[in-house]
Amino acid sequence: MLSDRERGVLARIEQDLTVSDPDLVRLFGTLGQKRAGRPGPRSMSGAGVMPRVLLIMGLVLLLFGGATAAIPIAGTGIVLTLLALALAYTEASTPRPGPA
Repeated sequence: MLSDRERGVLARIEQDLTVSDPDLVRLFGTLGQKRAGRPGPRSMSGAGVMPRVLLIMGLVLLLFGGATAAIPIAGTGIVLTLLALALAYTEASTPRPGPA
């Protein structure tokens, strides 16, 4: 929490910046508006069941392939893990219908 004196100092800095470089102030204003419209953080739970299953399978194959030094199994695990993350990323960005 800022004290009253610190808030006053920040207000003076903001006023000085507005006078000295209005283009920068406009740029930061538009960036703030764009960021406010972004969706919330993405998560694996918001993406559904399929990415979670693929992620678990990929990690198990990755660990098993690493433990047995089987490069094709570890490579398959890496591919499945990346596929799960890509699927979660794309599914989490599409809006889902809310509860009825």
